[in-house]
Amino acid sequence: MNADDFGQSAGVNRGIIAAHERGIVTRASLMVRWPTATAAAAYARGNPRFGVGLHLDLGEWTYRDGAWPALYEVVSLQDAHAIAEEVSRQLAAFREIVGRDPTHLDSHQHVHLQ
Repeated sequence: MNADDFGQSAGVNRGIIAAHERGIVTRASLMVRWPTATAAAAYARGNPRFGVGLHLDLGEWTYRDGAWPALYEVVSLQDAHAIAEEVSRQLAAFREIVGRDPTHLDSHQHVHLQ
């Protein structure tokens, strides 16, 4: 089982780690842009059998009144060049803080389906 949003907050990290240590979660997807990503990466480095992938974070949206307004956007989803640069930046950050390649790639709120 995969857990998304690893690194987003200390609470998310604690929950994912506890679920992994209880045998529920076998891998997680790390959001490298968030302040607690380094703590999550430290856990991953100390547990090499724990699969950790890159959870690409290009923004977050919420559903309100029939629309999906942005809570934040890292790059414009209309700018393929900016997206490619951001994906490269996040992949490099992942490799730097985890010390290995991701086991998988996915995206926050399935933005890759846009």
